[in-house]
Amino acid sequence: MARTQAATKSTTGNGVPRELTAGPPEGVPRGLVVAAAWTWRVLLLAVALYVVGVVAGKLLLVVLPVVVALLLATLLVPLAHRLRDRGMHPRAASLLVVGAGIALIAVVLTLVVPPFVAELGEVGSNVEKGSRKAGQLLRPLGVSQAEVDKAIDDGVKSLKGSGGKLAGGAVSGAMAALNLLAAVLLTLVLTFFFVKDGRQMWSWIAGLLGRHRPAAEELGERIWRVLTGYVQGIALVALIDALLIGGALLVLGVPLAMPLTVLTFLAAFFPVIGAVTIGLAAVLVALVAKGGLAAAIMAVWILVVQQLDGNVMQPVLVGRKLELHPVVVLLALTAGGVVAGLVGAFLAVPLAAVAGAVIAFIRS
Repeated sequence: MARTQAATKSTTGNGVPRELTAGPPEGVPRGLVVAAAWTWRVLLLAVALYVVGVVAGKLLLVVLPVVVALLLATLLVPLAHRLRDRGMHPRAASLLVVGAGIALIAVVLTLVVPPFVAELGEVGSNVEKGSRKAGQLLRPLGVSQAEVDKAIDDGVKSLKGSGGKLAGGAVSGAMAALNLLAAVLLTLVLTFFFVKDGRQMWSWIAGLLGRHRPAAEELGERIWRVLTGYVQGIALVALIDALLIGGALLVLGVPLAMPLTVLTFLAAFFPVIGAVTIGLAAVLVALVAKGGLAAAIMAVWILVVQQLDGNVMQPVLVGRKLELHPVVVLLALTAGGVVAGLVGAFLAVPLAAVAGAVIAFIRS
C-alpha cells in the first residue's frame, strides 16, 4: 500500500513526472530541474537501446533471418490473401506463394550471378583506372597526379588488408557456410509461417498485454503498413533505377553493364549513399572504356535519374509511407553502418521507419 502511494506521489494524474510540474526546490532554476529530469530518462533509454543492440549483435544469426523473413512476408502476404479470397486453403496458399518466390529468386540468381561474378572483378579494376584518369582533371586545382595515385593506392591496400583479416578470421570457411545455410533455411521457414499465421502470431502477443490489447493490435497494424509500404516502394524504385541506368549503359556501349545494373538495383536499398557510390562507379567505368564524352553523358543521365528518384519516385512510392526526412535517413544509415556494417546499413531505414511509426502512435 505504501509502495502504491509512493508511486502515485511521483506522478501527476495524467502520468507526467511530478518533478516536471511541481515547483523547483528553493534556489534551483526550474529549467535545470526539467533538464535533469529528462536527462536521466534519456540516458536510461540510451542504455536500454545499447543493451538491446549488443544482444541483437550476439544473436545476429537469429535476428537477421527474422527481420529478412518479415520484410519478405510484406511482399508475399497480399498475394496469399488473394489466393485465400478465391477459396484456396491458407496453408496451400502460403506454400504456393513462398514456393513461387523461392523459384523466382533461384531463376534470377542462376541467370544473373554467374556473369555478375565473372565480371565483378573487372568493375573494381575499371573503377581504379577511372579514378586515376579522373585525377588528371584535378591538376588545375593544384592536386598532383602523384597525390591522387597515392590516395588510390592507400585505399586499395586498405581493402586488401581488410580482406586478409576476413580470410584469416577465427571462423573457418566451412563453419561460415554452415551458418549461412542455417540462416537461409531459417529465413524460409519463418517466411512461410509469417505469411500463413502472421496475424494470429501478433494477436497472441497482443493478448499477453491484457487490457492494452487493442492498442497493441493497432500498433502492429501501423508497423505492418509502414514496412509493407517501404519494401514494396523501395523494390519498385530499385527496379526502375536499374532499368534506366542499365539501359543507358547499353545504349552507350559501356562494358560491364550487367554487374553495374545489378549493383544499381541493390544500391537502392541503401538510400542516398548507395546511389552516389554506384553512380560514380558507372561514370568512372564509362570514362575508361568510352572516354570523356560518354562519361559526361552518363553523369548527366545519372543526375537526371537521381532527381527523378528523389523528387518523384521516392516521395510518391516510399516517402508518404515513411515520412522520414532525408537527414534522418542519412543519420540512420551512418549509425547502422557503424554499429553492424553492411547489415546494419541495410536494416537502418526500415528500423527508423518502425521507430517513427511507434513514436507517432505514442503521441496520438
